Amino acid sequence: MNYETGLILSIILLPSVIALLLVMIRRIIGPYAGWIAGITAGLNLLATLALLPLLRQGIEPHIALNWLPQAGIQFILHLDWLTFPFLFTEALVTVFALIYALGYHHPDERTPFFYALLLIFGVGMAGTTLAGSVFLFYVFWELMLVASCVLILAWGEGPNNGSVALQYFLFTHLGSLLVLVALINLYDAAGSDSFVALRSGISLAPAAVTTITALFLIGFGVKMAVFPLHIWLPDAHSVAPMPVTIMLAAAMLSMGVYGILRFPMSIFSPSQIAMFALPMMVAGLVSQVYGALMAIAEQDIKRIIAYSSVSQMGYILFGLGTLTYEGIAGATLHVIYHGVVKALLFMCMGLVIRATNKRQISELGGLMNKIPLTAACCAVGVLAIAGVPMLAIFNSEWMIYSGGFHTTYPGLAVAMVLGSLLTVAYALRLFMEIFWGDYTSDGNLIPVSAAMRLPTVVLAGLTLLAGLFPSPVFAWIDQELTLILGGLW
Repeated sequence: MNYETGLILSIILLPSVIALLLVMIRRIIGPYAGWIAGITAGLNLLATLALLPLLRQGIEPHIALNWLPQAGIQFILHLDWLTFPFLFTEALVTVFALIYALGYHHPDERTPFFYALLLIFGVGMAGTTLAGSVFLFYVFWELMLVASCVLILAWGEGPNNGSVALQYFLFTHLGSLLVLVALINLYDAAGSDSFVALRSGISLAPAAVTTITALFLIGFGVKMAVFPLHIWLPDAHSVAPMPVTIMLAAAMLSMGVYGILRFPMSIFSPSQIAMFALPMMVAGLVSQVYGALMAIAEQDIKRIIAYSSVSQMGYILFGLGTLTYEGIAGATLHVIYHGVVKALLFMCMGLVIRATNKRQISELGGLMNKIPLTAACCAVGVLAIAGVPMLAIFNSEWMIYSGGFHTTYPGLAVAMVLGSLLTVAYALRLFMEIFWGDYTSDGNLIPVSAAMRLPTVVLAGLTLLAGLFPSPVFAWIDQELTLILGGLW
């Protein structure tokens, strides 16, 4: 085993082993479970960043073992430029979610299980991006669903967490089954489950290509939670404990985007999937507008940010649907920037909820002078989500709009630009109603842990830096695009 293979193995094995230890010897290390999990996630982020110089040298770390050779099934872990942006986003969000959990989670006898499941949730997402074979991809895909579902079921906030967890599992598992059918069809056509075999060319009838692509788009669209496949998202995000909500919104939704890029857009040619361009752009526009309108209408501040995710995934789907360099680059950039900004906004809402013990926006107000640090961080988040220049999301939205204008449907791009006004409306409403005006509450604010404030401040700083210095991240995306649509740009 060489250095690079050791790194990618550690990203999967280290948190898995630590999660197992947290459960097996919980009586001994239980009081330190949060710190142990946080350090583990930090080491995973460092391992992910250590892989970046290898990619720049043209080295793609790769592990391949014959798992079921009689059936052509292999255990393959592989890192390339398409994998890296998603792996980095997942690792970054997991670190911040676990640090935040140190202040948010109330320790009890189940705490080691809580942190173990957060680590396994992260393993599911990391494994999904690192998998180099169809079989392994689906194993990790289901692992992240199971881990997140148990977290919602066992630690959900509210009387109906059981029904919410069931709805979340059934609906997202239905999407997973559609993906499974498409994967099995590809496996049968290639005679192997290796991504390399799939990319080398498979013979499929045009009708089969259409069917498989449609299955992928719907199945992965469920994970993205684009309208009307978003039904599970508002309840799951509002009921889940905040660290889990952060991982769901800021990292897991991007797995659906990764699936679309990894399979139909990497395997089939532009001419084969061109018929889906317009439906994807229209669906993206509808999701953008619907999510924003629901965010404007909502009163629960967690649900406002949840519906914001439906809207933001619409931007990404629109960018992918353009089938242009600018659109796909912008969509992938938006995944990273959305992950940072959405984690920031949920952390800010968690600080507000913990300080006031209130979630209804009508019961809040005048908190600017009471919690100025939270107000400042939230201001960065809402301005970023609104697409203000020199903040992260402006750069990706610019590319997405540009991709739309390079298609034969510039009217849809104009509609997307106008639809962004709704994003501005819900973002400013959220900030103004929570922090502006007079403080009317009769109760005193509850002190909030530094462990919750620290990652919030750091993410606000990253949002500013990503907007001011977009070039390094864009360089990753530029490398990725040679792997998509056959590099035909």
